[in-house]
Amino acid sequence: MLPLSVFVARLGLPVRAGEDHLDVPIRWVHVSELTDPSRYLQGDELLLLAGTNLRPELSTEYVARVKAAGVAAIGFGVTPVFDRVPEELVAACRAHGLPLLEVPAAVTFESCAELLYGELLSSEMSEIKRLTDAQRALIKAATGPSPLTRTLELLATHMGGWALLSDRVRPREWAGGEPRIDDEVRVAIDRVCASTRPTSVTMSSVDQRVMVQSVVGPLPCGYALAVGAPIVAGVTDRALMTMAASLLSLLIPAPADNWPAHQVGRAALALALDPHSPRWVRHAADVFGVQGSGARWRVVCARAAAGTGTSARLGELASMLASPFVDQDGEVSIALLPESVPPARITGDLGRAGWLAGISAAHPAAQLRAAYEEAVQALRTALFQGACVISGTEVDGLAAALDMSRLRDYADRRFRPLRERRQQDAADLLATLRIWLRHNGHWDRAAEELGVHRNTVRHRIGQIETSLGCRLGDAETRMELYLALRALEEI
Repeated sequence: MLPLSVFVARLGLPVRAGEDHLDVPIRWVHVSELTDPSRYLQGDELLLLAGTNLRPELSTEYVARVKAAGVAAIGFGVTPVFDRVPEELVAACRAHGLPLLEVPAAVTFESCAELLYGELLSSEMSEIKRLTDAQRALIKAATGPSPLTRTLELLATHMGGWALLSDRVRPREWAGGEPRIDDEVRVAIDRVCASTRPTSVTMSSVDQRVMVQSVVGPLPCGYALAVGAPIVAGVTDRALMTMAASLLSLLIPAPADNWPAHQVGRAALALALDPHSPRWVRHAADVFGVQGSGARWRVVCARAAAGTGTSARLGELASMLASPFVDQDGEVSIALLPESVPPARITGDLGRAGWLAGISAAHPAAQLRAAYEEAVQALRTALFQGACVISGTEVDGLAAALDMSRLRDYADRRFRPLRERRQQDAADLLATLRIWLRHNGHWDRAAEELGVHRNTVRHRIGQIETSLGCRLGDAETRMELYLALRALEEI
């Protein structure tokens, strides 16, 4: 937007009222001779008129209406209707605190619009250049030495304030400029770091405006970028902050990277050679700080939420469990922990991060295979009921009444006719059945989630009924297939 004072200075427009309000921003120039143009206004306009339909004695009502509609100022063109601005209009504008400019005959209304458009275009081009230059500089900083600190320093310079990257996984911070963080800002950073979804917060104080937004890091939460500046951030500033957050997400060191390489290597090698050897027990004791061959261990079998790569999240699991003893078997990650780690803390941390896990009871090192089998069975139950499970604890809900191994065997047999079809057909049919059952047989909702026409859903359900030799109109059949599908989602 353009300050009204620019129109006064550039076009030489005399000010008849509102001399103290020339800093008001003008968003648009609008010409109207209507006696009540308020329905065509959106606010922050410079309203131009020549008084064709103006009755001076009704100036007070006219000014009240346009003021209420959000008009920022009035420009009155003298001649051909009035030789000078009506005094009644001047008095009404003064009474309502609305700036009134006289537009001489030599100044066209079109020139007012051209001035606004030209300045806005020039400002936009300037902002584009500023954004381009800043983006180029940030990318260069991110690929050079000390990338985290250098990127934040450049961001702070371009924003005219300060920038702070917070990593709450391993409490540490990097800064550019001189951060001014009070209790309110600190609470906002904590809230953004705790969120597992994209989150942003903006707040203002007497002399600065602070923006905080989440940063994607090695873990699903725990990272935030805070930027403070003395002025309100515009579109360019927000774009710069978003880009900087994206660059920083690539630069944050993974928590698992902090494990000493030699320690991980020795322990992993010893475990691979002989998991029951005293050598392995000694290395594990070194890592966890437990003493003696009589130490007991828990095995954790975990699977990341659907749609996330397990291999990409092994570092996340190692960090959350504070254990370098993490391995991968297909979609399942396996971790080893000492008995001293509270199982409730394990399930809480994993659940908040979007993992489902089965946790064994504590076993001596010689019985790790039994611990692993316990963890696998617990994970099957966890996947069925949608929550982490500790072996040996009481399980609530339907999962407590079901034998997961037998249910899985039944599911394999029940859906074998579908699996014998072409691979893509089988996948489409199983996905359709799962979503259709979840929506209680609602055709339109299932079609919307699948991104297909409802007739496609009907056709697929018909194919399923034919292949499985059943009728899905029967409630018991739907329940039976739903339980079998849940079993198929297991490991």
